Amino acid sequence: MTINIRISGDQAEQELRSLYNWLLREPKILDYAEVYLVKKEPSPGKMGDTLDLIALIVTGGLQLPSLAISLAGWRNTRRRKFQVTIERGGATVTLPDADTELIVAVLDTLKDQNEPS
Repeated sequence: MTINIRISGDQAEQELRSLYNWLLREPKILDYAEVYLVKKEPSPGKMGDTLDLIALIVTGGLQLPSLAISLAGWRNTRRRKFQVTIERGGATVTLPDADTELIVAVLDTLKDQNEPS
């Protein structure tokens, strides 16, 4: 299973790096998922390595509440609440601001019916 996380806004790339570094310090995440920064393909005629998203490749028993708590914890450290988009199993939800319980509910709702949780 793959979970993609995007951040929107004028400092999206900086915030994406911040969240990535936050997730790399979370043993409950790293024990069950590989975390990657994914770069955008540059527009035609443009150069650069703009970050697009964080991909969590779930390799085991990642508990969705653990991921939600990590996301909510990171969001609580930010002065501005950036818009976060979560993609899982072909579905996408955008959260302008959310608490831990809502993030858990969103991740649970985004389950692909063909993938084990």
